[in-house]
Amino acid sequence: DTFRVSDESQNTEAKAEAKFKVPGQDVIRPFHEDFMEQFFKYCPDLKSKFPSNYTLVSKMIQSFVSNAISGSDLHHLYRKFGKSHIKHNLTVDHFQGFSGALVDTIQSRLGKFGTIELVKIWRLTTDAIVKGMEKEYFKAKKRGK
Repeated sequence: DTFRVSDESQNTEAKAEAKFKVPGQDVIRPFHEDFMEQFFKYCPDLKSKFPSNYTLVSKMIQSFVSNAISGSDLHHLYRKFGKSHIKHNLTVDHFQGFSGALVDTIQSRLGKFGTIELVKIWRLTTDAIVKGMEKEYFKAKKRGK
């Protein structure tokens, strides 16, 4: 078995797409691919609204998760999300699907290290983040009409 390592000259998109195989394990996919697979299980009606090139989606998810984890002005992050997603006519179920897919993806990445307590913490955290997104989305939608 071999490792495929991206060299420093590759651009960010290529690095995000890079996959490698660990002896005795399946191919490890980029986080956003696993997340999107989980998300579309919860919200198959939104699949057509996403670009076919997941590079943009990857950047959005990475930026969102990084900012959410660092705690940098979450309210600004929520408002920005709300404004940019008005056109998609989202429902409460879509937000719950986002939260569920995020936790499912994190849980699958944690594998045997994903204790019940750790998964509960991630569930509480993602639920709180998604509630903030949901609140600002519906505020923006109400103002937009």
